[in-house]
Amino acid sequence: MGRSPCCEKAHTNKGAWTREEDERLIAFIQANGEGCWRTLPKAAGLLRCGKSCRLRWINYLRPDLKRGNFTAQEDDLIIQLHRLLGNKWSLIAARLPGRTDNEIKNYWNTHIRRKLLSRGIDPSTHRPVKESALDSMMTSINALPKEENEELNLELKICPPFQHQSEKFDSRGRKCSWKYQ
Repeated sequence: MGRSPCCEKAHTNKGAWTREEDERLIAFIQANGEGCWRTLPKAAGLLRCGKSCRLRWINYLRPDLKRGNFTAQEDDLIIQLHRLLGNKWSLIAARLPGRTDNEIKNYWNTHIRRKLLSRGIDPSTHRPVKESALDSMMTSINALPKEENEELNLELKICPPFQHQSEKFDSRGRKCSWKYQ
């Protein structure tokens, strides 16, 4: 079944919000509070869908939002919370008053990831980045026990991917041949 669309696409504005639209949305929410986002646009006299109004309010217009750059303390807290919670941006945002989950996610992806990588820390695991995959492979190979006369052949070749054929039958029972990559 599914839900019906949030709006009639034919008569809605898309793209950047105007100052007048922002003022109408703010005035309506201050007078009536947050409520049913589906009916809000019509009641407020806006030619927008409810989802657009909700996102505009939550991410840009709420009076309790913090504006401006993240502080060093916020950076450290985001890193600590990400280490504990992973990419659970809404849980992280709940511990940073005035910051939205979307804002924190964007800040992580554009600034903090790079900062951690430049320090030699993997942003996914929060552990030091290995020097290279080859170094770790060579370390593990060198740790293998070897007999005195045994040589390890590490000759690498580049060749096209292996393809094999297997027999399959179609719906009528006829033999078909399929290639897998």
